[in-house]
Order: sequence, then C-alpha cells, then structure tokens
Amino acid sequence: MAQRRLVVIDVETLIPVDGANAVGNCFAVQTDSLGFITVPDSCRSLVFSHVNYESRIINLDEVRDTVFLISKLLNVKEVVVFGKTPQLEDYKDLQSHMRLSKTDLQLASIQSPNGNLFGLLKYLIPKKWRKSAKEKRKERLKQALEEY
Repeated sequence: MAQRRLVVIDVETLIPVDGANAVGNCFAVQTDSLGFITVPDSCRSLVFSHVNYESRIINLDEVRDTVFLISKLLNVKEVVVFGKTPQLEDYKDLQSHMRLSKTDLQLASIQSPNGNLFGLLKYLIPKKWRKSAKEKRKERLKQALEEY
C-alpha cells in the first residue's frame, strides 16, 4: 500500500502545527510534533482541523507535500506602555502624597540626618514646592526692607 507524507504548517509563521487533525473517508490521524502525517494514496481528500486554525478541505491531487493552515487567533506584536509620574497640582494631591506607608517613613527617617523633622519634611515634600536658595534670599531681603 503506497503512502504520502505531508507536513502541516502555519501560513503566517511557517511553524509546523502540532496536533492538527486530518480526517479522510477511510481514516483519521493527528500530526506529530513536527507537523507530519502519513496518508494512504487511496485517499483523495482530507479535512484538516485544529482549535487555533480554520478548518480546511484539501484535494490531495492538488497538494504536493505541504498543507498551510490559517490561524483563527489575532496575532498582535509586542506592545510597550510607558507611564508618567503624576504631577502634584493642589494641596489635596500633596496630602495624598504625604500619606506614606510605614516602610516609606522608615526610609525617610534613615535618609534624614539624625532623624530631625526638617530632613524628614525635605524628603516628603516634592522638590518643585521647596524654595530654592535664591527664593529664600529674596524673602529675607523683603523682610529686612519691611523691618527697615
């Protein structure tokens, strides 16, 4: 009895399809891990089916040795999402920002010198709300002019 060897391949990725079912009028067989099946020459047509692929009826007179299956699944390439840290706009945001967990407070106290309150506040308050040395100098000059 003569036989043909066919390979079942995904049309998009060109990877062999493992576990595809091939059903003929006289037999039923499943592809191996490399996508191969052996079909008797007496068979004229086959129905190929797989969970992830469209079913396909093939006339064996029209096929040489490769059967291509079309995927049902939508293949999406890798998606990368970038986040942005939120900007603290008003006082409520500052309050929510200052509600830190116990570990965050411990880290802040370690980073502040000798655990003083100024160092802790410096860690907790965002940089954009802290006054620069230039702004502090301007305030001192204003106070000095007001007192004069």
